[in-house]
Formats: sequence, structure tokens, C-alpha cells
Amino acid sequence: MKKQIVFFTFQFILTFTLLLFISSCETDQNKPEAQKPTLNTEAISSITQTSATSGGNIVSDGGASITARGVCWFTSADPAISDFKTSDGTGTGIFTSNITDLLPGKRYHVRAYAVNSAGIGYGPDIAFTTVSSTALSVGDTYQGGIIFYLSGTYPNQRGLVCAQNDQGTSVPWYSQGYIYYGTTSNAIGSGSTNTSSLVSILGNGFYAAKFCDDLILNGFDDWFLPSRDELGLMYTNLKNNGFGNFTTASYWSSSECDYLNAYTQYFSSGRQSCNNKFHSYSIRAVRSFGVLPGTQPGEYLPMPDSTEFYFSQEKISAN
Repeated sequence: MKKQIVFFTFQFILTFTLLLFISSCETDQNKPEAQKPTLNTEAISSITQTSATSGGNIVSDGGASITARGVCWFTSADPAISDFKTSDGTGTGIFTSNITDLLPGKRYHVRAYAVNSAGIGYGPDIAFTTVSSTALSVGDTYQGGIIFYLSGTYPNQRGLVCAQNDQGTSVPWYSQGYIYYGTTSNAIGSGSTNTSSLVSILGNGFYAAKFCDDLILNGFDDWFLPSRDELGLMYTNLKNNGFGNFTTASYWSSSECDYLNAYTQYFSSGRQSCNNKFHSYSIRAVRSFGVLPGTQPGEYLPMPDSTEFYFSQEKISAN
């Protein structure tokens, strides 16, 4: 009798263990396979001659624990952890990375990375240029263009650059109807906001703001159509001093006059006037570097004392 009890007990334990094993196998089979982490690269800030700050935001761990994270950088696009990198802890969420031992005036590429059991995930590539070893000046080639406006003091200068050549010589401001959008400003520092607002309202098409907004040039994709006063500085600080390869044509700004017209700059004389939105003129894209203070319509950022604009009250009618 005892032998039968022992036998049935052993048989029960064996059966129970087998069922647990089968259940465990089924659970493992149903468990999703881990994927590489998904993350974004944080914007570059605090750029100096030899350092900068970035980081990442891990939005998904891919179904497995994050065992390492940080940013990697190099002078060519899409750097990997085999290049220079930081180590900034574990886990998901936002993290900050300090990039050091850089060279002055050098262009670098940065990507956030995160590691789990499935492999290495990378964020988008972001390019930046360290501050040069000497103070920047108007007319210098820097961050994809030619500097035409500077603010702040070395080594924390910020400003605006324009592309080295025209992006078009016969582009309308807009050609789908006369509407006063009323969302633009004339001020220095407002070209980017003007352009974003116009593209949001007008959508797809062949027009000046959209052309600049779509531009990818010299590794940068944040170009915009300059405001009226930014265009004025391009004439005063670059064209008048032999910089920028400008023609004597008229150039569009992103600033509206009214429902019929927008501001142009004549690079033959420096005169600014309001011209019909259906007309086609040259365009020159602009981007900013550093952090330009935001402006509201009617507000102006400080500009050099020598800056003068010749404004014309002339308006060319729609006819």
C-alpha cells in the first residue's frame, strides 16, 4: 500500500511539473520578441569652442530593459557608439548628455543611443558647429551660410546667416488668390515664424515661403524666407560690402503689406517696397544660429547703428 502511495505521489509531482513546463513554454512563445529601443535626439544647446549639451528621450524600451544610454558624435553623419560617446545611465525617459573635448569651429554630428537585449537604437542625426577660436564677424561663412546679423558677445554670439546663392530667380510670393493673412511681422528675428505660419496656412505649392521651408542645404533643413528687416540687413551688411553673390534683382521677404502685396528689397538701390504677390522675384533663404530672442509683431531686435533702410511708400497694383 505504501508503495502505491509513493508511486501515485511521484506520478502526481511528475505530471504537475510537466504541466508547469508546458505552460511556461506556451507563455514564452506568446511573449512578443524584444525590439530595439525607439528614441529622439535632444536639440543641441550651450555650444562653446570645445563643448555642447544634448541628450535623448527614450519613448519605448522595445520590450526589454535599457541597459545603457547616451549620445555619440563624430565629424561625419550618423555616428555610432564605436565613435565618441557618453554614458548616461539606464532606463527610459529624457536624459541630458555633456559633449566635451571638441575642436573650435568644427562641424559635428550627434545621435542619441540606447541599448537593450535586442540591440542598439539611435535617434535622428543632429549637426552643429562649435564656436570658432575667434569672434565671429558679419561676412564670415558659418553654419551653412554667410553671417549678416550678429547679437551677443563672444563666445556666446548668435545671429542669422543667408545661403551663399539664390534659391530661385522667378518665384511668386503666392499665386492662388488675394488674401490678407495678417500673421507676419517685419522685425528681425521673425522670418522663421513668418515662414512657418505661411506654410501652415497656404499648404503645398510653388511659392517663396514654401520653397525656403523645404530647402535642405549644407546639412541644414531649418531655412526660411527672411522678414522685411532681415532682408534689409542682407542688403546693408552683405551686398553693400561685396558679400553674398547677390544680383541687382528684387528679392521677396516673408512680410505682408496687405492682401495684394508683400515687401520686396531692390538689391540695385536698397529700396524696399510693396509688390503684388502674383509677381515673381528672386529668393534667398536664411537660417539662425544660437538662440534669437522671440519677437512680437512691431518689436525689433537691436541692430547695428550703421543700419539704414530706404523704404518706399510705392505700392504696385494688382492690375
